[in-house]
Amino acid sequence: MIGIVLACGAVSGLGIALTLTAAFPAPPALAPAMERLRPGTHAEPEQDWKSRLVRRLPGTLIGARVPHTDLALLGKTPHDYLAQKALMLSLGAAGPFVFWAWCALLGVILPWLVSWTACLAFAVAVFFAPDAAIRGQAAEARAAFRQAIVAYLDLVALARAAGAGPAEALESAAKIGHGWTFQRLAQALDPARRGTGSAWDELSRLAKEIGAPELADMAAIAQLAGTRGASILDTLMAKAQSLREADLSAEVAKARSRTETMTVPMALSVLGFLLLLGYPAFARMTGG
Repeated sequence: MIGIVLACGAVSGLGIALTLTAAFPAPPALAPAMERLRPGTHAEPEQDWKSRLVRRLPGTLIGARVPHTDLALLGKTPHDYLAQKALMLSLGAAGPFVFWAWCALLGVILPWLVSWTACLAFAVAVFFAPDAAIRGQAAEARAAFRQAIVAYLDLVALARAAGAGPAEALESAAKIGHGWTFQRLAQALDPARRGTGSAWDELSRLAKEIGAPELADMAAIAQLAGTRGASILDTLMAKAQSLREADLSAEVAKARSRTETMTVPMALSVLGFLLLLGYPAFARMTGG
């Protein structure tokens, strides 16, 4: 009994320490960072425990399931994902020991099938929890990015109508908007602003990185204007209108689905109300 309690305490303490380490990471050292920024210097980055973990897991099942597109959209790295996975694995491994320790302290004896099933379900839940959270956050971020692209198309069209060139219109429109979506666009267009790449190529790279086909279509339209001198004002406005209609259709479909899901609770509430009203008469008829 004492050994089980000590083992559970040790595993729990390790899990808490790993959680605090991930939640409050140490600040990076300034001297190595400045050394890496010096021209002609190719210093190897400091190999922390996250980097070592990333090097070891790519060939495993966990490394093969890294959602690179969703992580890029959320501004996270595979290091963060794998570190969170490691923490969840530690929590899943510590869960059974804590569960059995509490049962032993409370004097509760459960069948082995029930205890092992509960521990296995807990381990599976905590293992897939980061994936579910990332998918949900990425879906919300992708919807917000799609709405921002609609506004960005309008701004680019206005800049083109004012006489700006294709690349200038893309860069100026990214500076006008606020929020993380326009910041990502402005950050992606920074190489084009410094003259090390074209604006449409940078937008195509960002679209491929985060999985945004609407941005790729816009980059193709801008490339058509930049390389062939085509007039794209009407095309940009038509693209923005089509995206608005698609978003509106998706919202209407979502509202209809939620209305349909409310049918069953409303029917059950009406049935319960009718049973409540009819119970006194039924009780008098049966002599209850």
